Amino acid sequence: MHATALEKDKFITMKSNQLFYCVFFLLYVTSLTAQEICPIQISTYVDSNDVQTDGLRVSTHIGFFNGLEIISDLQNNRFVYRQQGSTEKFIVSQVKVNGHHSLTWVDGKYYAVNTDEHKVIEFSDFTETGNNTPNYDSIDLSRPHDIAYNPTDGYIYTIDDKEGLTRFDPKNDKIAEKSEINKSEVPVLGYARSLSIVNGKVYIINSSRGEVIKMDDFNNWTVYESPGQKRNNKGEKIDSPAGAWDTTGLVLNDVEHFGDYWYGSNFFTEPYAGGNDANRYRMIRWRTWEDFQHGNWEEWSYLLPSGVVPYYFTVHNGALYIATFNSEHPGTNDKIYKLHPDI
Repeated sequence: MHATALEKDKFITMKSNQLFYCVFFLLYVTSLTAQEICPIQISTYVDSNDVQTDGLRVSTHIGFFNGLEIISDLQNNRFVYRQQGSTEKFIVSQVKVNGHHSLTWVDGKYYAVNTDEHKVIEFSDFTETGNNTPNYDSIDLSRPHDIAYNPTDGYIYTIDDKEGLTRFDPKNDKIAEKSEINKSEVPVLGYARSLSIVNGKVYIINSSRGEVIKMDDFNNWTVYESPGQKRNNKGEKIDSPAGAWDTTGLVLNDVEHFGDYWYGSNFFTEPYAGGNDANRYRMIRWRTWEDFQHGNWEEWSYLLPSGVVPYYFTVHNGALYIATFNSEHPGTNDKIYKLHPDI
């Protein structure tokens, strides 16, 4: 028996529909598999085209304070800002800064580390130039790198190269306190780039030694060491300002907690890599401090362009942000990224 032309058309249509649904199903399964394999998605939140003039040149931090989005634009020696949620271009503030890294905001006033001027400054509005914070009038800071407010105890904390960890009460002008961690007979702090406040606890990111230090209180602490740190012939850790995983071990820029994970960024770059891969382990995450100390972390460096340094994280409104820059070619791929992890 031979099929009629009409029957042949019906057969072809049926097969075409089956093929369409098979392809659709495979695409759907592939999409689910990709989400399982890559549980972190990334998108550009801010790039140089979003800034009114001169773009971004070494963007180290984004803060969400007082209804504003504020970027520390280090090599352009300025803050740029816009209204939160706006699609307008970032405008340039009038605050005078030099090599600054970050800022915070408490009770109507901004506080920032003016790193290369060795000062902490304060101001109420970005149309001001800013003044030195009186809490540090008699303290000789050296390149204060980060500043963070702890709402649990009401103090603002800073970290610098000379005094180490200090804190002050923004409600008065009393001189800042210095932590005992700065006075340890065997130095605890190396080159520490940042601070994080997590569940009321202060964490020092002891960058050059690949460590994170949890302050149990202002004068007592617990050190979490990462594996892979290089040591001299006396067994002492070699402090490294930058590097690569196979050359130095971790050189942490920042560590932040988000969802079920801790996230870490590293200052890995070719001039300090000693010929090794400077892209590996630039951005990692882990669940517990035991995982961290045993090197049981996940690698997420491939989410970033080659040669880009991830710097400070920011948690805001249920999302995680990372400021990035190209240290060899500032202004190239300097961006703020928004991460979408499976928290």
